[in-house]
Amino acid sequence: MEIISEFQYALGWLPIRAAMAAEARLMEERKSWRKDRPPLFVAKPMTRSDGSQSVLEWDIRIPARKSSIWWPGLFPATMSFPPSYPESPPRVKFLPITGKPLFHPNVYLDGGVCMSIINPPESVHGYGRGGTWSPSITMKQVLLALQTFLDESDGLAQGRDEPYRLRKNNYQEYIRRVKEQVSQVEQLE
Repeated sequence: MEIISEFQYALGWLPIRAAMAAEARLMEERKSWRKDRPPLFVAKPMTRSDGSQSVLEWDIRIPARKSSIWWPGLFPATMSFPPSYPESPPRVKFLPITGKPLFHPNVYLDGGVCMSIINPPESVHGYGRGGTWSPSITMKQVLLALQTFLDESDGLAQGRDEPYRLRKNNYQEYIRRVKEQVSQVEQLE
């Protein structure tokens, strides 16, 4: 399938059947999610101002594991699916916490996430080429990977220098900064 930009989609260039296929796949994933949702996770289509839902835009909340330095935080984010989903991966952005991006080496200033599972194989990064995205990966798998992502930064794929340097050179200060943000999000306890 040819990958078409969001601009081309907005102009109506993407075949309707491809966009309908993405929506159908997401509706099935939503149905499966509702039957077998991991505890404490939240994922639901965004509600538009007219009250309808956008199946291509989701509000998500990622719970930290109890063993995590991010515990007991529940971290808000968005997951945006392109009309070419599942051929193309979703984009994930953590929402700002009191105006600041999530303090994580692999989260960019805009909240975007650098994570292999949502990078397409043809992608190019500071550490090289490729990601592991495949059309067989589900929304649920991405959400579970995001929970793991909180604790497992990849120094080779750093999104921001300050969290990367602190995590590498002054882990106690990194933990302090993380805990500062954890105290400002919804708590699971």
